[in-house]
Amino acid sequence: MLVFEGREVTVGQTVIFIVQSLTTTGYGELLPFHSFPMIALTILLMVAGVFMIFMIAGTLMASLVESRLTPRAPTYTRQTDHVVFTTFNETVARAIELLEVHKIPYIVAVETQPQAVDLMRREIDVVCADPKLDEGLKRLNVKHARLVVATSADTDNINITLGIANINDTPVLAMMENEKRARLAYAAGARQVVTLEETLGKQLVDWVCADASPTRFLNLMEVKVTREVLAQLKPSIIHVGANSEFCGQTIGDAHLRSKTGATIAAVWLEDGTIATPSSTTIINESTLLVLGPHDNVDRLASIMGGPGPGGHVVLIGAGRVGQEAGKMLNDAGIKPYVIDVVDKPLFFEGELIVGDATRPHVLREVDIEKADTLIVTINDDSLNIFIVLASSLVNPDVDVIARSVHVDAIDRLHQAGANHVLSESILGFQLLQIAMVEMGVLPKMPDYVVKELIWNQEPVSLKELTEEHVGEFKIICIVKDGKAIEPSLDYTLQKGDRLVAQGPRKHLDKFECYFDCCD
Repeated sequence: MLVFEGREVTVGQTVIFIVQSLTTTGYGELLPFHSFPMIALTILLMVAGVFMIFMIAGTLMASLVESRLTPRAPTYTRQTDHVVFTTFNETVARAIELLEVHKIPYIVAVETQPQAVDLMRREIDVVCADPKLDEGLKRLNVKHARLVVATSADTDNINITLGIANINDTPVLAMMENEKRARLAYAAGARQVVTLEETLGKQLVDWVCADASPTRFLNLMEVKVTREVLAQLKPSIIHVGANSEFCGQTIGDAHLRSKTGATIAAVWLEDGTIATPSSTTIINESTLLVLGPHDNVDRLASIMGGPGPGGHVVLIGAGRVGQEAGKMLNDAGIKPYVIDVVDKPLFFEGELIVGDATRPHVLREVDIEKADTLIVTINDDSLNIFIVLASSLVNPDVDVIARSVHVDAIDRLHQAGANHVLSESILGFQLLQIAMVEMGVLPKMPDYVVKELIWNQEPVSLKELTEEHVGEFKIICIVKDGKAIEPSLDYTLQKGDRLVAQGPRKHLDKFECYFDCCD
């Protein structure tokens, strides 16, 4: 000012002028200016002020608007009589769909806001809380919950179960890896435990060994059968692969009942519902619920399972699922070749090759080109797909049984050459469904009954009886001298004979005039 305008100003006047210019609140304190340098400097201050104001205001407003418009998951719930899931995955997603069908409220615990918001956008009821902490359990209102389903890691599940026991007696259903860890969950206070990895390993080998492990699926429905007879029946699950020779055939055309004596009691659909099959029901990639005397069920499993294990079995992966599969193979008299990237102890008899199964030279070490059966159990769908494809190209005749972590990988594994694929999420959902029915959280399947009856009419052959009432009910077995036997169509029912029948309630109730119920 002194040099260009010929007048002096104080420091205070200078500060006020610059602040007014930058904030666009005023410009008249020192005007007018006559020299070009002062005019240019003033214009620069004014333009800079406008830009600074808009940048600062825009940033502040954007942050404010974003914080207001971005949804945030609730951090607590006042919901009561609800089911709490401690984490979210494909298994939980299927369980939620089933709860929604029965109008049972639920809450999913999610530890981070981004994940919680993502689930909210999928219209899933979530609470952002850590169930491992007491505060998190209070936010989930566990005290007033109907059930807590612990589906986190095993160590977290134990922590959560102990935490709930400190609050109240809300029942806990825990999903654990194996029976040893299941005992820990029971010791921590869990009311019910399902073992996913152990069951997965067993059912993978069921396909190979033409066997069918007994399951608790009968707990899904109303069963009125004496303990003595029920002990002689084997309720099992048989998974039908996409490449099964029976896919596309009807149950009647496959003649499974006449060949084996076992009954396909129901078809377990992926949404958890149970469909009653008839002779015209088409067999596809599905889960069959099979019931009958033990030998008959094993015979059906043998027919549905394929060519059998053969003498050369290769097991990929010695993790939790692989270890259980190895034990089951040993029980069947098979010592498999095992490939794993880590040198670890095997809890079964077999030859371990340490290496990457995606490498051709590692597969050659186990003579994959001569293998009869390949079981792939790795907890990584991409690796499983790669290994199945590589092995199938070398040995197109190998019978491949593969684990699928995610449902999306099922079709890709079949494309790669897998004959049978067992979905971890679907199996986990089935185990949870059975457990929740046993605990009274879900109702039993409506209009589906298994009954032991006493024939009170004149003698009649089973062939005549079934032809007269075709599709209305099924005879599981005849009880002769306290022993459950195969229901041959040539058998003639005598007055006082006992049998086990299965079917929709409306059809069984319709024939009460023919039968007396057993006590």
